[in-house]
Amino acid sequence: MRILALLILTVCTLFYTTAAALAASLMPGTEYEIPVVVLGDGSAPVAVVLGGVHGNEPAGSLAAQKLSQDTVIKGTLVIIPQVNKLALAKNIRTLDSIGDINRQYNAQQSNLPSKQIATQILELIKTHKASMLIDLHEARTFHKLDNSSLGQLILPTMNDKSAMLALDAVNYVNKSIPKGYKQFGYGPYPLPDSAAYYAGKNLNISAFTVETSSQNELDERVRQHYLIAKYLLAAEGVVLK
Repeated sequence: MRILALLILTVCTLFYTTAAALAASLMPGTEYEIPVVVLGDGSAPVAVVLGGVHGNEPAGSLAAQKLSQDTVIKGTLVIIPQVNKLALAKNIRTLDSIGDINRQYNAQQSNLPSKQIATQILELIKTHKASMLIDLHEARTFHKLDNSSLGQLILPTMNDKSAMLALDAVNYVNKSIPKGYKQFGYGPYPLPDSAAYYAGKNLNISAFTVETSSQNELDERVRQHYLIAKYLLAAEGVVLK
């Protein structure tokens, strides 16, 4: 009986997660439709996590999906694990027909789906009155070996709170990484026209681009993304277990 009860509970939990993802979406009714998972009771603080903005950066998507399986015991967490799901399926940065979503957070007009997706993400942030945005990415190598790469950096947006939290998060995650070039560093600002850049400059909220190095094993990149995201969320008051 107990085993049956546990099985029913597991099925119900899986159904709830799936239902939540299907009930909320971006670009509904199109081939680009993107599931959105909302965890928590809707109360403040609210944080938004983006994964899979670039299709050849799977670790952020997997870490976001892992977060979506957690339970929020305080605040609200809005997760978009597969922002660019068509590119993720092909393991390419993006499709020419879509465009680069993370370069569309600006006033420039465009008919590309990437612009529509970016616009709807901003509307989601505003609708939920989010006070934090975390955007999970990957770079080609380690910044400490090649300063033209952003790998193993936490990029805070342009406000003091983000800067302090990023420094704290760097110190936190580095405790689990052997000393050397594989450890995380801090800064610079997120790239112009990116989600984190816009969120800090125009919405004045805490925002971060987190870049792991694709030279690490996938499991390690996912672990680092997950650890950093949970740390930043807890610092904002969005508590998971």
